[in-house]
Amino acid sequence: MRIVSFGGPGGEQPGVLVDDHTILPLAPVLAPLGLPATDTTHILALWPAVRPLVEAALHDTRHHIARADVRLGPPVPRPGKVIAVGFNYPMHSNAVLGPVAAPTEPVLFLKLPGSVCGPYDPLIKPPETTALDYEIELAVVIGRAGRRIAPADAHAHVAGYMIANDVTARDVALGAGIHSPLQMQLVRGKGFPSFCATGPWLLMRDEQLDSEPLRLRLSVNGEARQDGWSSDMRFDVPALIASISNSMDLLPGDVILTGTPSGCGFELDPPAYLVEGDEIRGSITGLGELHQRVTDEDITQYKTPATTSTIRTLT
Repeated sequence: MRIVSFGGPGGEQPGVLVDDHTILPLAPVLAPLGLPATDTTHILALWPAVRPLVEAALHDTRHHIARADVRLGPPVPRPGKVIAVGFNYPMHSNAVLGPVAAPTEPVLFLKLPGSVCGPYDPLIKPPETTALDYEIELAVVIGRAGRRIAPADAHAHVAGYMIANDVTARDVALGAGIHSPLQMQLVRGKGFPSFCATGPWLLMRDEQLDSEPLRLRLSVNGEARQDGWSSDMRFDVPALIASISNSMDLLPGDVILTGTPSGCGFELDPPAYLVEGDEIRGSITGLGELHQRVTDEDITQYKTPATTSTIRTLT
């Protein structure tokens, strides 16, 4: 089953893809039963109970809407946290770190929930960067809460999978330089709005993708840039969930970005960073395709117009 969200930014509601062209909104199905129907995170937490109700309603066409008539937002519009994994593909890791020892535990950082956007939303390039880069990643969404989860139990905590583009302003993220790690600026460089596109859908784990190698591909302006397999990950999904949950609670709706294959813009010779007008397409086996266009941020919208002060004398 494929979970989507639809509607304007900040006002998305959850639905299910009946087929490639039709959405079943979940509010008419769940709200009459007193179940939460507007927050995807709550639906994921209740999925074992909700799923039979949704399956029974799939062929009730009264509430169907055309996918082409609405904007698709991120499948999980308001994740509690977005946990990203660095250096999880050896070739990409070598390009960043050079010939150093491989990490013995997953390297974690956080992306701001406000960086999440829909699969077809523009990628907004802020003026602070001239080194805007892409990273296609398999995203894992948590459906069942847990702490210190054993690898053998990890899949039971997964709601499903989706595509993510972990965008990075590399010059901002580098901060004072790779030799000054305490002054690196990962939160800044990876946290701008639109720097975490996800979707177009969340494929629920009942579709059995757990053990299949998935192909990850990304192109810029039709030129193939990234092409890798999830089986190349240094730490697989169960290992990631086990390691991450040793450090923090994992809650329904949390998103884990599992790392990116080689082929990012900074790895090319010469580097090829994103500029306004670039068209990005990313796909993963069974998870559809996201499509973003790079657009320069209009910072004038944040400037307060100059006004003339008027002094009034109260009498």
